[in-house]
Amino acid sequence: MNTATVGTNVATLFIYGASLIVVVWCIVDVTRRPSDELSIGKKAAWVLASLVGWLILGIVGAAIAVFYLVGPRRKLNAQRW
Repeated sequence: MNTATVGTNVATLFIYGASLIVVVWCIVDVTRRPSDELSIGKKAAWVLASLVGWLILGIVGAAIAVFYLVGPRRKLNAQRW
């Protein structure tokens, strides 16, 4: 086995693991929101988009999750305070 191949596999595993953590963070945050802050339809859309995006290509799901965490999540948190 070539050492360059092992390094590539470890890097790929790290990227997929990190993207999974971001997607799980997004899903937990979305599902914990009350219905008056985020409607059930929007919750389902965010969860499905990030989960299916991660299952198809890990980085796509992570990008969707990061978009939620940076955009709508900040606005929802700002409305709380």
